[in-house]
Amino acid sequence: MFSAAGIQLATVALLSSLAVAPVAASLFPLSSPLGPVVDLGYAAYAGNDTLPGVTFYGGIPYIQPPVGKLRFAPPKQLVEIDNIFLTSDDIVDARNWGPLCIQQPAVVGIGSEDCVTLNVWVPSNATSKSKLPVYVYMHGGGHYYNSAQGFPANDWVARSNGGLIAIGIQYRLGLLGYLSGTKINNYPGAGPNNGLLDQRAALEWIQRNIGAFGGDPTKVTIGGESSGGGSVSLHVAAYGGEKNPPFRAAVIESSGNDPFYTTSHADQCFGNVTKQVGCDSAKDVVSCLRSASIGAIISAVNNKPSTCKFEPIIDGDYVPDITSKLFAQGKFSKVPILAGHTAQDGSIFVGSNTSITTDANIVTAILKRYPDLTTAVTDAMLVTYPPANATTPWKTQWERAMYAYMESELGCWDYYIGNVSGKPAYNYRWDAPDPNLIASRGAYVGAAHTSELFYLYDGTNSGPSASVAQPVFTAFNATQDALAKQAVAWWSSFARDLNPNTYAVPGSPKWELASTGKIMAAQQGAPGSTSPASAMIARDPDLPRRCAWWRSVADVVRL
Repeated sequence: MFSAAGIQLATVALLSSLAVAPVAASLFPLSSPLGPVVDLGYAAYAGNDTLPGVTFYGGIPYIQPPVGKLRFAPPKQLVEIDNIFLTSDDIVDARNWGPLCIQQPAVVGIGSEDCVTLNVWVPSNATSKSKLPVYVYMHGGGHYYNSAQGFPANDWVARSNGGLIAIGIQYRLGLLGYLSGTKINNYPGAGPNNGLLDQRAALEWIQRNIGAFGGDPTKVTIGGESSGGGSVSLHVAAYGGEKNPPFRAAVIESSGNDPFYTTSHADQCFGNVTKQVGCDSAKDVVSCLRSASIGAIISAVNNKPSTCKFEPIIDGDYVPDITSKLFAQGKFSKVPILAGHTAQDGSIFVGSNTSITTDANIVTAILKRYPDLTTAVTDAMLVTYPPANATTPWKTQWERAMYAYMESELGCWDYYIGNVSGKPAYNYRWDAPDPNLIASRGAYVGAAHTSELFYLYDGTNSGPSASVAQPVFTAFNATQDALAKQAVAWWSSFARDLNPNTYAVPGSPKWELASTGKIMAAQQGAPGSTSPASAMIARDPDLPRRCAWWRSVADVVRL
């Protein structure tokens, strides 16, 4: 006689071999005392419905664990063969977050290699027939720290009255996500940019599976801030532009990637890793790295030269060239865009407001980010950003440096992408400071880099890392809460309808297209006020000239 297990395996194998259309669910409805169940066909997950109107499914794997022989390998798809014999015993507890990815700096025991998961917030009344739009957030952190846990999106779902699904993804970081060099780039089954490719694999998983949660795979918007925004830019420019990418729109907040490394620089950093791990004399270096203990990998993470960062590189395939050049050449996916930056986006990167008083100080500050700039380029930069006068937005040498740093990428890419896509595009400037940054850095930093995240994600002060065990959230006062509601409504409205105005908070100013030369200045109201002071304003008329100069030196800036 055949066992039940044998019949099950034989049936699944037969269905697979016959290429039968995917089975949507198991033979019998699945339920769990843990919470609501979503049946993906190949697996089922129980979610957390303790929040009113929102169900959370956390720590869901979207690729095979990148461990062992899959360490430093491109993401490998899960075996997603539908199993009609799933029972309640097969339901996975997805009520909580998955583990952090290993951070930089790294600590043994904090974070895991098997961390590549996503988190889904859905309206509790959503069904597989709901066809809701989907917003996918890619967290920032320089591609080497932070996690999805710091950016919960339950408010996005609740404040949209169940009008969308939100997803936060985790991807391999730092050395484990972005190790590159000739020996690994050319190694069969390995390669660079795996963290970026993880994100792409998550988007492809969403295309295959989001329908079971109630989402519409044709209505996916991707978004991110800082290196997350930089990742979004890279996906928009992937392969030199795709006609049908796995998303229909993009939100780009302070797009940030470090300059692409040259091959020789990447090889130097790769050599430091192999030396630290003890693989520099191995016949098969990549195999040796894959066999190394996680402690040895962590040692290499923590003992690298400051000139070595593990981030996306030009790979000639998914990242075919310098991104700013691809955008200038029109080699990117033409999708609707909502993009912007904070008002003082460069402030925390150039030093204190008393540290820059001369032209030489400005050059030194910029060379910290772009060490390969020639004297001719830095001289031209000082001309592009002249000493303060009645027409410049900067009034001090420090502000002059801040603007130069900010507009090299953070404050120019949003303008440029928003004005060349040929699709509806909206630009903003975030003017409201993050009180956490003000408290830690001083009032001079203004609306510094990441300030909008405080308002968009429940008063976040970044996600957990090796040095911060839990994400920290600060309660809003009434004035902050009013702006937070306005901003979440705008962002989620864009994800829902490709227009930030459609589902805006009543009384909000109306966004105009970037092509009008207007931008939305997001501002708090007066202290104690519950009416934000956000307003459409004219773009700085000199910004296009300054941004065009940065594009003209793309080959040396390498962004």
